[in-house]
Amino acid sequence: MEAEGIRADISLAGTGIDLSLGRVTYQQRIDQLSNMLDLLGMNGAWLESPRRVSISDYGLLGYAMMSSATLEQAVQIAVKYHKLAGAMFELVFDVDGDEAVLRIDHLLPGGRVGQYTVEELFAGISRLIGLLLGRDHKPSRILLNYEAPDYAEKHLQCFRCPVIFDQPSCQYRFSREELAEPLAEADANTARICEESCRKLLNQMEIEDDIISRICHLLLSTPGEFPKLDAVANKLSLGARTLRRRLNDLGTSYQRILDDVRRELAIEYLRTTNLTVQEIAELLGYSEVTNFRRAFMRWVELSPYQYRKQIGSPA
Repeated sequence: MEAEGIRADISLAGTGIDLSLGRVTYQQRIDQLSNMLDLLGMNGAWLESPRRVSISDYGLLGYAMMSSATLEQAVQIAVKYHKLAGAMFELVFDVDGDEAVLRIDHLLPGGRVGQYTVEELFAGISRLIGLLLGRDHKPSRILLNYEAPDYAEKHLQCFRCPVIFDQPSCQYRFSREELAEPLAEADANTARICEESCRKLLNQMEIEDDIISRICHLLLSTPGEFPKLDAVANKLSLGARTLRRRLNDLGTSYQRILDDVRRELAIEYLRTTNLTVQEIAELLGYSEVTNFRRAFMRWVELSPYQYRKQIGSPA
């Protein structure tokens, strides 16, 4: 919200969101978006904001897509794990003649919030596919299940293709031929690691909802860029002091959780991958490999090399 120029406390007004609980329901999220649209107006400004998006903004899911062999594999991963991005809908992938189709099913919010959700998503998809392919990309057609808004010209400026309103469903269509294009950053090992992490994260999201687990999820979704406590608190719709106090009441701290996540990831990478110590250090957010070695020694009383040799890992 603050990225749109709206303070968090204003967007939360009347939503029933309790900052001390650290939990936000779908309905509360819808109410929060409604507040934002009350202040911004339905002007289509969000059709321009995805231009600033980078693949790393999608965390583990972004890395899994980027390291895929082809665009089709990346799209399949995105569809399979799209709930990691907090989606309030089902995303379906299909092929229809010479077009690939991404269709939205079971969109939870209706009205203007649903319209905003679809438009922001499709603008983001257009930008993301271009980033994955490393070149300019535009869809072949955009189908939307509502009447053309007053700012319909912004759809044409954003998508640069026919945009058809009053359709049975919302669909992002693009050339089927693009699916077979290889990705420049393709790496089978990285793709496997990231997708496995996405799978575990999705499984955890389905069975856990406590604040420590939610923090772990956030940390796992931003490999190499572990956020500071203030940023995590903001993601959880909490004040930094409130988050600090709640963790203290649970007998832990943000730094301890961060260390635990890094330790488990380090052990997993050393045990199951051929990644170098330097690469692992970067994935864990260490700017210097010596800092990672020092931390690992503190965790297991062995250097990364000694640990790998002891367990007989692939490297």
